[in-house]
Amino acid sequence: MRRPSRTIRFMMIVAVLCCSMSACSLLGRPPSLPLEHIPVTDIKAAAGTWEGIMVRSPATRSDDWVTLRIQEDGMYQFESVRTIGVFSGSGQFILEDGKLVARSARGMVTAQLHRHVGQDDHVLKAEGTTGDGLTYRAQLTPKQP
Repeated sequence: MRRPSRTIRFMMIVAVLCCSMSACSLLGRPPSLPLEHIPVTDIKAAAGTWEGIMVRSPATRSDDWVTLRIQEDGMYQFESVRTIGVFSGSGQFILEDGKLVARSARGMVTAQLHRHVGQDDHVLKAEGTTGDGLTYRAQLTPKQP
């Protein structure tokens, strides 16, 4: 009779620990706020250094970390660190319909400025398509000093 009571107590302790751990992990996460588009009327509004994860579709390897530097005149440089090396490039953004757009013989990229509703933070969402049909997406935040 002693045996079932220990087993039941052990199971109850495990259940309580599991419930408290999942509750703690839920409490630690901030709610995800929706993003609102901020039309870009001057490239200077998006100037600076942005960074984040770049996702390739179709996915044939892991995602890459990308850094994008935009100058006030629209010139940009990007660098993506990959397991096989560094992928980098440059170009110039122009304004089209409140978005940053860059076109070249190799593809096109569109970047839109956003912020979380009710917040002053900024997010730059970029989407690119290459001439051979690959698409890249990134949600970038300002690089912290």
